[in-house]
Amino acid sequence: MQEMTANSWKRRGCSIVWSPELLTALITDTEATPLRSALNWQRHGLPESPPGGGKTVLVGGLQTVLELMPDPDTAYAWLRTNILPLCRMWCNHWAGVGLVFGMDGPSRLFQLNESDDLVYFGRGMDRDIKLCLTRGIWNGAATGNGVFKLTVESTKDIGGFHVIRVS
Repeated sequence: MQEMTANSWKRRGCSIVWSPELLTALITDTEATPLRSALNWQRHGLPESPPGGGKTVLVGGLQTVLELMPDPDTAYAWLRTNILPLCRMWCNHWAGVGLVFGMDGPSRLFQLNESDDLVYFGRGMDRDIKLCLTRGIWNGAATGNGVFKLTVESTKDIGGFHVIRVS
């Protein structure tokens, strides 16, 4: 998986970000859009222009929903039904605007499996009980060179993941 240290992830594609260092500028420059509003876009169409008129739309609440799901299979099905179509629609409608799902963290909840280049979400050490977050949100773009690690420059830690185009 390739690393991305540039800020282009804020202006195109879809991202999940939990690093306070990466989220700080977005939080101070942009008002977060509730997940409920974003889900309404998925059902009823995107507005004419992005909220706030900026190049980044920050959506809050996804991690809370995932943590309230009874099990990883239910969460995965929910992502495929709700978030994946939103990300696809987004990339086709606003190619020059980034969609960022702000997550609460901590970073240990997000685990990159080097053997399959997929990101898993959840508590516990057993990969079989974790949610395959990248496939649920980004489908086939989640494998190979489709997903980028968002690296925090000061620490070189992973602070999120990004795809330019959702398959």
